[in-house]
Amino acid sequence: MSTRTVRIAIVVAGLMVVSTSAQAQRRMRGGRAVRVERPGVGPRVGYDFDTDHAFLGGQFNFPVGRRWALAPSADFYLGTTGTPYRLNVDVKFHPPTAYGFFYFGGGLAILHASGNTDTGANVFGGWEGRRYAPVKPFLEARFVFASNTSFNLLGGLNFPI
Repeated sequence: MSTRTVRIAIVVAGLMVVSTSAQAQRRMRGGRAVRVERPGVGPRVGYDFDTDHAFLGGQFNFPVGRRWALAPSADFYLGTTGTPYRLNVDVKFHPPTAYGFFYFGGGLAILHASGNTDTGANVFGGWEGRRYAPVKPFLEARFVFASNTSFNLLGGLNFPI
């Protein structure tokens, strides 16, 4: 190796040791820094009015922008035969309100019961506790459109990860 390559390697290694990581910030009008929500995970419980049965589940919340998040979830209908469950792959949007409590969205729903799988769509709207708080409770109303339409009410908690 040439001495020039060794010197460059030493300088780069030195800069890596003394440099600090910079926090990325988004700016909007007026130069104010805007925070992006942290990813979260949590339990949920709900009631499906079509099957007349309660369910337990969980969800992830992966922010992909200031107001947008991917929200995959799973719901398991306990106490019924055939081990029914529903997987949801949703996109959630927080409209620009004063505190960002409300949200709505939609996505793909995959329902499975007694060896049969049905794919459909869902739309939902809800209320979520104050954004950027460590633990956020939520309440949600959801319509699932598949071979038959169902209405669900559910609630739960989101914990940051």
